[in-house]
Amino acid sequence: MKTYKAILILSLLLPASAASAGDFGLNMLTASDIRLSASAFPVPAPAAEISAMDEAETASYLADRETVTDEKGLPGEPAPQNFGGDGTLKLYHEWNKEALEIRYRDELGRYLPEAMQKIKRFFRCRLTGRETDAPAKLIELLDAIQERHGGRTLIIVCGYRSSELNGALASGSDGVAKHSLHLKGWAADIKIDGVRTSALRDTAKNLRAGGVGYYPSDGFVHVDVGGVRYW
Repeated sequence: MKTYKAILILSLLLPASAASAGDFGLNMLTASDIRLSASAFPVPAPAAEISAMDEAETASYLADRETVTDEKGLPGEPAPQNFGGDGTLKLYHEWNKEALEIRYRDELGRYLPEAMQKIKRFFRCRLTGRETDAPAKLIELLDAIQERHGGRTLIIVCGYRSSELNGALASGSDGVAKHSLHLKGWAADIKIDGVRTSALRDTAKNLRAGGVGYYPSDGFVHVDVGGVRYW
């Protein structure tokens, strides 16, 4: 029975992973990832099984106790908004171990489709490899935050989060938000080496682009382009 379940999970995951692979090499799923994925089909995993993921990584996801309204209360697709960034991003993904330095907007203010696709790929779900569009407003927000901290590399703790990953994490009493904006690709958990988490929070709040969550003990700040709110 266990062998049958493992084959079933692999048959579900591998096509999706292969389809989403682009210029960036998709990290191979680990045995821990497969164990977590198996528990997410067809029902969310109990909180105890989330430990199948790397302990530090799981803790970083669970730390983000995002406050959101229900789906009916969310705004429509965020409109692009320039917050004063220079049109470039320098990113490093903490768990995928990938770096991306890219110009996403030209001198006339036009977004560059190839660059936007690479950013979308960069922000893919850590568990499934699935992708979703990152709103230009979120990219502009990250650019502005980076600009206000000397152009230092933004470290991404979490970008897009698939329903499989979020469902497994949210199933416990201390799980993540069930209607997280990470599910829509509208949020990112970020940090910058050498910058205090409180300073990063204050920068994000001053921009008033959306939600800002402050997690000093975990060393990151949640930013999103939903409603303006703080926690």
